[in-house]
Amino acid sequence: MRCRDYGHESPMDHRLLNRKKDHGHKQATRFGWLCALVLVLIAGCAPASAGSPSRASAGAKTWSVSRNGTVLQIGYGSGVDFPQYAALHLSSGYFRMVYGTTSGWGTSVILLPALWSKASCPRDSGYCQGAAVTASWRTSGADLVLSIHGTIATLKVAATVTLTPPANSALVAHVSTKVTGTVKLDNRPGEAFKPVMLSSMHDSSTVWDSRAAFIGTQVYRFPSSGWIIHPPVTTGDFGLQGGTSSFKKNAPTVEVVLSQSRQVTGRLTQMSNPNNDNVGFWCATNKVLPSWSFSVTAEPGNRL
Repeated sequence: MRCRDYGHESPMDHRLLNRKKDHGHKQATRFGWLCALVLVLIAGCAPASAGSPSRASAGAKTWSVSRNGTVLQIGYGSGVDFPQYAALHLSSGYFRMVYGTTSGWGTSVILLPALWSKASCPRDSGYCQGAAVTASWRTSGADLVLSIHGTIATLKVAATVTLTPPANSALVAHVSTKVTGTVKLDNRPGEAFKPVMLSSMHDSSTVWDSRAAFIGTQVYRFPSSGWIIHPPVTTGDFGLQGGTSSFKKNAPTVEVVLSQSRQVTGRLTQMSNPNNDNVGFWCATNKVLPSWSFSVTAEPGNRL
């Protein structure tokens, strides 16, 4: 299970961007000043190019990305005010999102597949979940595009995560993943290969980041331990419901919508340390997929 860092609990605590500008100065002759004045007047009448900044766009919101240790912090705002909306943990490939400045942190989506393979995952009883990733980023129109690469169980994984600007108390990411390589999977129905997995915490009825699991509008209460849903249910829409507990205020509901329906199930492991995730909820196949895509949305806990 993953040990989580709550050192930056509130997105409002993060202002991720500081800008500095350098200014130059050059002395001109009287004739030079006259020429410069004429050029300024001409430029003032000319239309601005598409790539040039303007006063009108100075207050427009955009994305900011900065690295804090092994965490890539992603903010959205303007000027010097960029509240944090997402975090990519480079040491594990765990990706967390919040829906707004009043949201707490909670459920993660794991961007690398998890899998059971005694042949390729010998160090942890034949199970691989989470691995180090590298990331680069760019903007595309109003969106932020992350390019993520990592290796798990000898499989080389490339994922593209496209974040659209937060709106209507929701943040949406579109994820497209490609895998190269082969591994021999163990015979584990409903969990051999997990292309998309959510990781969260539910220690008790009062201490949790996720209060329940859901498929579509059907809610599944957590057991004290063991399978959350068994046998698996084939669906294209699943997630973990957030809300407010004694441990966490305004944890997000995180919903996954797959491009193709797959078997969905999950497990809860009983423990009493809220800093460790003990809930896994995933879709699964019995073979290594070469590619897949899905969207993931962070929204308030009362939404399904």
